[in-house]
Amino acid sequence: PHTNKKFPGFKPAEEKGQDSEYDAEAHKEKIFGGHVKEYMEMLAEEDPTKYEAHFSKFIAEDIDADKLEEMYTEAHEKIRESPEATPGEKKDITHAREEDQITSSDGTEHVRSKKITLEQRRAKVAEKIAAAQAKLMEEDDDE
Repeated sequence: PHTNKKFPGFKPAEEKGQDSEYDAEAHKEKIFGGHVKEYMEMLAEEDPTKYEAHFSKFIAEDIDADKLEEMYTEAHEKIRESPEATPGEKKDITHAREEDQITSSDGTEHVRSKKITLEQRRAKVAEKIAAAQAKLMEEDDDE
């Protein structure tokens, strides 16, 4: 049902009539985080401070580049054991709108413009045009 054209490790045929290639090992390497492992090793050697910033949660869980594939293997096993997704707990946050200001019960505030209808938008534009014309007329009268 699926084609492997979009998977890592697929190389299309260079000329018409030739067979395209699919490297399953390259695909497996990506699935188990081989590219992340290489990046972790490279960062650890070249820039340890950046490595610690990027992979702080991995370091806290005592996961280094060598344990990465093991971590993904465990995750896949757990998914196979119970593939049903468990929804996360909902946060009881409510939002209150006052004009363009939205205040949440967790204390955050956001500015969100209300959508206006086409008629309201046209009226707003006509108002601006009228104000600009009135300003021009005043300037003409002053001269």
